[in-house]
Amino acid sequence: MSATDGIIAGYVEFLRRYSKTLDLMSPQGLQQVDRLVADARAYADSITTHVNKTEPTVVDVGSGAGLPGVVIAILLQDARVYLVERRRRRAAFLELVTSRLSISNVTVVNADVRHLKDVCADAVTAQAVSGLAAVASLTRHLHCDPCLLVSRRGPGWEGELAELNALVARTVSGQSNEGQDEPAISPSGTAILARAETTPAVAVLGVEPLEQRGSLVALRLAGGPACRSSA
Repeated sequence: MSATDGIIAGYVEFLRRYSKTLDLMSPQGLQQVDRLVADARAYADSITTHVNKTEPTVVDVGSGAGLPGVVIAILLQDARVYLVERRRRRAAFLELVTSRLSISNVTVVNADVRHLKDVCADAVTAQAVSGLAAVASLTRHLHCDPCLLVSRRGPGWEGELAELNALVARTVSGQSNEGQDEPAISPSGTAILARAETTPAVAVLGVEPLEQRGSLVALRLAGGPACRSSA
């Protein structure tokens, strides 16, 4: 077993130990924890593939019991990972597990993500949060240019892209949504042309089927006016 696999195993043990006391996961969720960890590994792989930085900043929205955020932090040790969780008991668990397992690249934020400041996210992850446009709207003030959005989506997620495109195009610095084209899926299903310009407001970089129903979707979003990287 590798060192990272050992830390992940320790995290799962903490989940099992505290789940009932702190209402972290349902009994069904605990039974599927190995699959959920595998899904979290896919999030980390997506960030590694699509973010061209050795030390990316990752914001995990609605971190809950730490899936996928804790696993991302364990696997991407050079990343700075913000676990944003409004519920106090779950945030306390995240503090506990990251401290006990010496996961030093994590900041736990016990607040609404809209209150997070002075962070420029190279990637935003969301496991059990509402629609893509809602996630983008909640985190728009944090986005680097570009920003990767990685989220588990159910069947028909492509129907969310028009609203997401409108939001991103409207908030790109110096741009408006005037004259924007509707998003169109390429024949390969891996790219979205969200604007008529060369650089799209929204591009689908990857769609990975997960073990159970659903897919892990990786989207590149053009940066907003509040947070633009120099890269």
